[in-house]
Amino acid sequence: MESHAEKLYTPVALATADGIRVIATPGAKAAERSNADVIIQGLEARGIQYIFLVPGKLVYPLIKSIEHSGITGIVGAHETACGFMADGYARASRKFGVCLGISGPGTMNFLPAMAAAQADKIPVLYLAGGIATYHEAQGAFQDGSNSGIDELTIVKPLLSAAIEVKNNLTLQHELRRSLSCLNTQRKGRAYLSVPVDMQKKAVAGSHAADPQRTPQCREAAIDQQGLDQVLDDYLLRGLKVACLVGNRMNNPQDAELLLRLAEKYRLPVATTLSGKGAFPEGHELALGLYGFAGHTRAVETINGDDVDVLLVLGCDLSQRDSLNWNPRLHGTKTLVVIDEDFDKVSSHYQPDMQIFSSLTGGVQHLLDAVSDDDAHLAGIKALRDGWLEQVRQLPLEQQLPDLQARQAAGEANMYPGDVIKRIRSRMDEDTNVVVDSGAHRIFMAHHWLASGRGDYHTSSSLAPMGWAICAGIGIKLAAPHRDCVVVTGDGCMLMHGMEIQTAARYQVKMTFVVMNNSAHGAMHIDTLQNRGVSADYTALPSHDWKSFANSLGVASAKATTLEELDEALAAAAEYEGPFLIEVIVGNHVAPNRYYAESIVEYEQRIKGL
Repeated sequence: MESHAEKLYTPVALATADGIRVIATPGAKAAERSNADVIIQGLEARGIQYIFLVPGKLVYPLIKSIEHSGITGIVGAHETACGFMADGYARASRKFGVCLGISGPGTMNFLPAMAAAQADKIPVLYLAGGIATYHEAQGAFQDGSNSGIDELTIVKPLLSAAIEVKNNLTLQHELRRSLSCLNTQRKGRAYLSVPVDMQKKAVAGSHAADPQRTPQCREAAIDQQGLDQVLDDYLLRGLKVACLVGNRMNNPQDAELLLRLAEKYRLPVATTLSGKGAFPEGHELALGLYGFAGHTRAVETINGDDVDVLLVLGCDLSQRDSLNWNPRLHGTKTLVVIDEDFDKVSSHYQPDMQIFSSLTGGVQHLLDAVSDDDAHLAGIKALRDGWLEQVRQLPLEQQLPDLQARQAAGEANMYPGDVIKRIRSRMDEDTNVVVDSGAHRIFMAHHWLASGRGDYHTSSSLAPMGWAICAGIGIKLAAPHRDCVVVTGDGCMLMHGMEIQTAARYQVKMTFVVMNNSAHGAMHIDTLQNRGVSADYTALPSHDWKSFANSLGVASAKATTLEELDEALAAAAEYEGPFLIEVIVGNHVAPNRYYAESIVEYEQRIKGL
């Protein structure tokens, strides 16, 4: 017979003058979970393995719940960096990322990460702990509520949902509402702020949801009729069809399907900067990169008159994607767009056919609809092979007019393209490469041959400096079976280089390559050619990044020659933890002719409007 002390209780929510209180009454086993537990267990049930956070008193209950869960908390140096890490984790995991910080300054530091995720449509949950409800309107320290800085109003334009929980009875509903947009098809971002006293409270009601009972939501609808029309009108006719692929196909699952689609129907494939990684650039059907830092084969083919149909998959056709909305991209060809994004594909192009459909399901349907040994398909492939022979005569990389001249004049530092090719040759085919913003972004886009396994990651729209240093950590944690190399610059290191200590703290095995040209390279190149601003604004001090890394517990090496780079890469491969390689490179003219020309052409066009 149970004692009085062992008697069972169940919580009941009662309305009081100052809010909702939970009291215990006899009759059933007590619910021991707090609201913080509900939140963390709900994330764990959805497969989240890591939460990236900066600790603070306003999130103590949430941190304690993380400690008692299967989720690992990764403590970063700055909330912006934590947001970038969550961004990277979402890209590599095909789930959503989660970061945690206090309201007020923590939330304000999330803003750059929110903007980057919004620009690239990456699903991320931003969790915040607010001041206690009884401190509102008291002039409380770090008050982000509408009685303080009103942070919800500030963050709303960047998010799909911005919620501050004030009622214990609605917390589980608000959590579900926050999570509803966080998937690879809706691509939403949500901010959920929970006051610290609300985090501590026991779950309201006697029928609290079981965190392990995660609702299944199937969101893979396809437009079968529209896809069949694409087959009948374009793919199964003797037409020259090329593909332009964007970031929503840049993941391992869709990249594999895309390769099969291209080979089955003999379709040459170009990618945008954000889609680079969706198709193997060494493949016979690869056109390479179109748009920013584009390849000759891609630009000349897509802008030419030979293509009858341009099939655009998972691409926004933004300024960078389309060479400043070049009219030749559409031209005389038929423009067919297949995408799963709710937003309009572009305000500058009117597709001849637009299909809203799951990309994974849509490509799978195109593969399954026709037998591999279909006689008619064989005839179509033979017709396209003749055209493809001509396409393959075009080179990928552009000529580099200044390289030989500078080397002949005694250029002491390495050419970035040579460095990139050497790194590529030493990395496994499925290595995840994460690229930052700067001159090295252009050289990487042009000279790094992606293997087409969803292996190339960059923040292509907002492009904040230092993003890759942080996002690379999230990507490596989400895909630990793949090697991971971050390529960044000295300017980016000045922004978020401190986060290499996060990789060291958790012994994340990855390689950071710092292209040190002692400059904000993309602008400094203009300065050297008497364009732009004074070198006083583009040159940087010659910082010793090798010593900086050592001071933060990161093993490192410096390379001034390709031979030293080989030694450093070998050391990094053997080291069980993060390794930084500082590479001394020169400020060469970037292989960016087509994009630079497109800017001039666009400006001339709009002058005539």
